[in-house]
Amino acid sequence: MIGLVALVLLTTGETPVDPWAPVKASAPPPPAPKRDPLPLAPSATPIKHIVYIVKENRTYDNLFGRFPEGDGATTGKTLDGTTIRLGPLPDKQVDLQHNHFWAVRDINGGAMNGFSATKDKAGNETTMAYTTASPGQLPDYWGWARRYGLGDRMFTSVPSSSYPNHLFTVAGQSAGVIDGPSSGTRWWGCDGPPDTTVPIPSLDTRSIIGRKSVCVDIPSVAGQTTRHPGVTWSTYGAMPGQLGYGWVALDAVKRVRESVTWDQHYAPWQWFTSDVKQGHLASITWMTPPFNESDHPGGPSLCQGENWTARQVNAIESSPLWKSTAIVIVWDDFGGFYDHVPPPRFDRFGLGPRSPLLVISPWAKRGIDHDTYDFTSVIKFAAENFGLPLLTSRERKVNSLRSAFQFQHPLKPWIAPLHTCPKVKFTQTEAAGAIDYD
Repeated sequence: MIGLVALVLLTTGETPVDPWAPVKASAPPPPAPKRDPLPLAPSATPIKHIVYIVKENRTYDNLFGRFPEGDGATTGKTLDGTTIRLGPLPDKQVDLQHNHFWAVRDINGGAMNGFSATKDKAGNETTMAYTTASPGQLPDYWGWARRYGLGDRMFTSVPSSSYPNHLFTVAGQSAGVIDGPSSGTRWWGCDGPPDTTVPIPSLDTRSIIGRKSVCVDIPSVAGQTTRHPGVTWSTYGAMPGQLGYGWVALDAVKRVRESVTWDQHYAPWQWFTSDVKQGHLASITWMTPPFNESDHPGGPSLCQGENWTARQVNAIESSPLWKSTAIVIVWDDFGGFYDHVPPPRFDRFGLGPRSPLLVISPWAKRGIDHDTYDFTSVIKFAAENFGLPLLTSRERKVNSLRSAFQFQHPLKPWIAPLHTCPKVKFTQTEAAGAIDYD
C-alpha cells in the first residue's frame, strides 16, 4: 500500500529535497476515499464508538471559570499574596511558557500562585495567564457543557507540555519523559529526524538526567486492539510535515507507527466528516486539530478553533452514529494559564493543572461532574467497555470515565452553530522565533 506521505507528494507534484522535507502546509490531502462501515465490537455499554478529541493549552478556569455551578474562579492569587481579577480572554494572544519547569513554578507546591512570574515565549513579562472567558464568548463549548457533561476535575496527566500528555491519552504513560522534544510539531514521531530527543527526569523530576529518542517503544491501546478481534482504532490529525502533526501521539509509539497497518488507521483530519457520513467510525478514535484550529495561544483564533470542533461534533450528531457514540474533548496541557485547584499527587509525574472536560453523547450524565480524572481515565473506560487489558499502574489507579455516563435517558443531539470570528491581528512576537507549538 502506498503511504499517505508518498501519495501526497505524488498528487501535489512536490519533490522533497531531503528525507525530512515537510509537506507544504497549504498542500491539501488526497480526496477522502469511499470506505465501508467498520465492524462493531462487543461492548459493556450502548457506546460502540469513543471519539477522543485533544485540543491545545487551556485550563478549566481559562475557558469555564465563569460557568455556572462548576468549580471555577474569577480571581487569582499572585506570589506576593495579592488577589487579582481574571481579565477578559482574548481571541488571540501570546503563547505563554508552559514546560515542566514553569508548571512546577506555577503550581508552587499547591499554592497555585506562581503564575504571576510567568513569561511569554519571547521572554516578556505578562499577566495574560490571568484570563477567563466571558459568558457568550464560547457559545459552542458552553452550549455542550449546558446540554451534556462538563467535568471540573479533569487534570492533565503531567505538569508539563504537549508531548508527554498526548502519550498518556494513548498509552497511560509518557515512557519516562517529562517534557517536549527538541524540535517543533511538524515532525515529532518515529518518522521524524532521528536526532530528535526528549528529556528524561530524575526520580523526583526536579532535574534532567538524560535524553531519549522521541520514538518510544511502549504498549498502547491501539497496539492492544490487535489481540481483540472487532475492536478497531483510528487516528486523525494534520499531515506529516505540517504544524500540528506532532500532536498525532501514536506517530511517536514505535510498534504502532512502524506497523505495516499504519496507513489503514491514520488519516488526515479532513477525512473525518466523510468517514462519519459513510459509517466508517472506529471503536476508538483519537483526533487532533491542525495548528490554526487548535485553540493554541500564539497565533490561532480561539473562535476558529471552536468552529473546527463544532464541525467534527456536528458530523456525528447529524449521523445515525450519534446513538452509539461518546465524544470526549480535553485540552492537552495548561498552556501557562491560571487555575486555582491544586492537582493531586498520583505519582512522580503528575498530575498537572486542570483541563476542561466535555463529554458529548446521548449517554452523557448531564451537568457538572466533580469526579477526579486524568487523560488516562478515558482509555480506562475504553478498556472496560471493549474488554481490553489495562496497560499501566496509572491506568489502574485513576477513576474510569465510566461515571460520566448514564444509560437510562438518551439525550438529543444539539447541532452547534458556527460563528463569524473577529478579525484580529497576529499578536505573538514572530521575530523572537519563540513559538515552538508545544
